[in-house]
Amino acid sequence: MRKRLTDHPDEMRKAAASTVRREIPDDFKYDKKKIKHLKHILHNSNVALGTLTSILNEFSKLKGPDISPDGLLGGIGYIIPVKDIKQSVNSAVHSLSDVADCIADELSNPKWNTEDDKEVKELIKEKDEAIEKVEDEISPDDVNVEEVEEDIIDRENEEKEARTKQANDALSSAVQQSLVNFYCN
Repeated sequence: MRKRLTDHPDEMRKAAASTVRREIPDDFKYDKKKIKHLKHILHNSNVALGTLTSILNEFSKLKGPDISPDGLLGGIGYIIPVKDIKQSVNSAVHSLSDVADCIADELSNPKWNTEDDKEVKELIKEKDEAIEKVEDEISPDDVNVEEVEEDIIDRENEEKEARTKQANDALSSAVQQSLVNFYCN
């Protein structure tokens, strides 16, 4: 799905040259009491990432037309195309993965002095597993917009064919009845 820069040092150096840099004064005092907030944020991000992955997986099992003949979901004021919902959830998964990576990297900052913190290690492991789950369970085909659009077109074509067959059957029946009336009278 995506690759972490920290897993690819050469790319990390290239990206670091063009990305935002932090400017933290050397005399800045890290407040160790704030670590618990970062831990909670990372844990909740991991949970949310798992939930978003489940949402996307559930949507991937469905074709838009199977749950909505017009490719839309919702009601008054909240009508969204199925393909847009899938794209939004997919974007949310990627954004939240980035946030989780960021918080995990921050907790790994030596200035926080968390090298021996078992909870931080567990949370980072939990984050890695959540991101692995995203990469394993969500394929690019899960959010294939073209597939959704093709499904809608296929459904419309099926409906058109059904209406044409119905019209042909009605015409055939009318011609048959007309011939019966003509020859029997």
